[in-house]
Amino acid sequence: VWKEKFPNFVGQPWVGGMMVLYVVDESHAYWYIRHDLLEQWNITSDDLHEIALENLDGYFEDKPMEMAVAGGDDGPTIVMPTQPDSYNAVRVLSEEFREKMQGVMGQTFAIGIPGRDFFVAVNLESDAMVTHVRQRVRDDHEEMDHPLSSELLLVSPDGVSEFSA
Repeated sequence: VWKEKFPNFVGQPWVGGMMVLYVVDESHAYWYIRHDLLEQWNITSDDLHEIALENLDGYFEDKPMEMAVAGGDDGPTIVMPTQPDSYNAVRVLSEEFREKMQGVMGQTFAIGIPGRDFFVAVNLESDAMVTHVRQRVRDDHEEMDHPLSSELLLVSPDGVSEFSA
């Protein structure tokens, strides 16, 4: 959709068929960054990506996320944000955020990002729990105002990739 309807917006493919698009977020609105602005600003799309990640990490420091954690004696099974935030899902782009999540969930876990405001991370120890979360992510994706992905992703020391059972 992005390439067809908004070819002048700066973006790049990401994991699982998702795209990363860049915005300037103002107090009451946001607007997408266009290719002509990169030329005007004399920066590349790679420069923009690095600036965006730095800005996100700054946002995360200023607005820490409260997380709901469910699990047992062996550690967390599920982790998710307690409050919706339009930047909740994009946190997965941040290496610093992924490292913090790995400190809680272990080095490798699945994460579902059905919409912009929400994600759910699940420990891979229980196939039944992964199956349950996978279905909930698919269901939630259909209900979201800003849907992103109906599939789970895998977070590992190598980064983020598509999850396959």
